[in-house]
Amino acid sequence: MKKLWKNFILLLLFLALVLVSANVISARILQVHRSERVVVTNRITDKIEKHLNSQAMTSDLYPYGIVPSQLANEIFYEKKSEWTALYGEEACPEEVIIHIFPGGDFDAVEPEGMPQYDDYADGSSIITYLSLSDIGIVKEESDGSSESIIGLVEYLFKDYSNQSIALLLNVILIVAVVGVFLYTLWISIRILAPFNKLSKYPERLSKGELTEKLPESRNKFFGRYIWGMNMLSDKLENDRETIRKFTVDRQKFVTTMVHGIKTPTASIKLLAEAIATGLYSPDGKINEKDAELAEKIKKNAGEIEALVSSAMEEGTTAIFDYDPKIEAFYRDKISEYVLEEYTNRLKMNRIPFEVKSEGNPLIKSDFDGVCRILRQLMDNAIKYGDGTGITLSFEKNEEGHFITVENKGVPLPESEVSFVFNSLWRGSNSTGVKGHGIGLYESRLIARKLGGDIRMRVHDNSTELILFLP
Repeated sequence: MKKLWKNFILLLLFLALVLVSANVISARILQVHRSERVVVTNRITDKIEKHLNSQAMTSDLYPYGIVPSQLANEIFYEKKSEWTALYGEEACPEEVIIHIFPGGDFDAVEPEGMPQYDDYADGSSIITYLSLSDIGIVKEESDGSSESIIGLVEYLFKDYSNQSIALLLNVILIVAVVGVFLYTLWISIRILAPFNKLSKYPERLSKGELTEKLPESRNKFFGRYIWGMNMLSDKLENDRETIRKFTVDRQKFVTTMVHGIKTPTASIKLLAEAIATGLYSPDGKINEKDAELAEKIKKNAGEIEALVSSAMEEGTTAIFDYDPKIEAFYRDKISEYVLEEYTNRLKMNRIPFEVKSEGNPLIKSDFDGVCRILRQLMDNAIKYGDGTGITLSFEKNEEGHFITVENKGVPLPESEVSFVFNSLWRGSNSTGVKGHGIGLYESRLIARKLGGDIRMRVHDNSTELILFLP
């Protein structure tokens, strides 16, 4: 998910760069066009002023003898093709309007709506002053100089700024950024977050964590994946169940065979000792050859006994392979794991479940091993309890950590409690309950490899299995 957001940020920066670059390029193009237009308008204004200086005269109808429309036609419109060919269509104005101030009063006679010199509006118009050498209104400049102002020239251009296109481009890019963000957020929430959780399932399958199947997602994005993983889970569980059954049958066979061999082997050793002492000789004396053969028989019988003892030990020990990896983790991680694994299952079975914990101390142990033990304790509480309630409680004292799984229901007889952790042993309450009698045995072996232990405590109507961790 971090990689997705990293790529999104890079894409966001790229789109922002495109947006800024597009606006900068557009501004540069507008600036170049405006500079070209200023050059053209100055050239036209200069032509008009030269014409006025050479032909200026007074008139009652037209101030200074100037007919604005005729002058505009003569200077620009009749030669528009020449101006366009010389400077380009974008640089040349579309219209040229000449304004002459009557009466010589610049401020008083300015018509309403007369454009101002610095009024550029949206960049499609430019205003310039008209000045003559000897006539007109004297306008004082800030530097002490003066010029004779007789009017203004307004130049109107076609709008080549493409502002609507630039605005549309900005809107599209902004919408794209927002859309990419929302889509990335949607993918993160609806696809990647669930898949991150699903991606842990194969690892859990390999460790035998098969407490419940993967639920189908509402959006059906992972339908075949979930279906395939649940099939694989069923297959692995069936295989494990078959292996457990064969293991139990093998252990029972070995145990029966060992007990069958042990007694005759002891008898052979006794007979060999009797022969070696001459007990069965007619004269009661020791025969050296018989004694030598008897020693060989005793030696072979001793080897058989060693094999029998080894087979006996194997026959009473479940196949078990566990290598702890000690690390530090907080206790709440255990309760979170149990809640995640068993909440739905207990709700479906309508079994009340309660977790009691105070504080969140650090535990230094093997988290996977602890979870493996708790899965066995929880499964036993579900199988052998009466369904009226299960409680998971955590305590800590100077000795270490105590994790207790308590289930309601008729407990085992006190006389059987000492046997519950033996291999292949099942209690009197196991009738009709699926199992092989090796779960608690393996759980105790794990606990002891972690430096702790498990014990059972029975009450009038409940059973407690207590895991101790140093």
